[in-house]
Amino acid sequence: MASIKELNDRLTKQPYVSGYTPSADDAKLFNEIFGDNVNVVQWAARMATYYPSERSKMKPIPVESEDSSEIDYDD
Repeated sequence: MASIKELNDRLTKQPYVSGYTPSADDAKLFNEIFGDNVNVVQWAARMATYYPSERSKMKPIPVESEDSSEIDYDD
C-alpha cells in the first residue's frame, strides 16, 4: 500500500486488505502502520467510537501535570 488514502479507498470496497477475511497481509500492514504502539491503537479505537460530529465538538481539558504538558505531538 503506497498511502493511507489508497488503503482507505481499497477498504471502501472490502473490509480487509486482501478481501473479506483478515489475512497475513492485514497483520503485516497493521504492524507497519502501528508497530508496537499498543496505546496508540487503543486510543484510535476509542476515538473511533465517536461520530465525527461528536469529535468536532470536543473541548480542550486543562493540563493538570507537567508530564502531559511536555508531550510533543510532532514526533
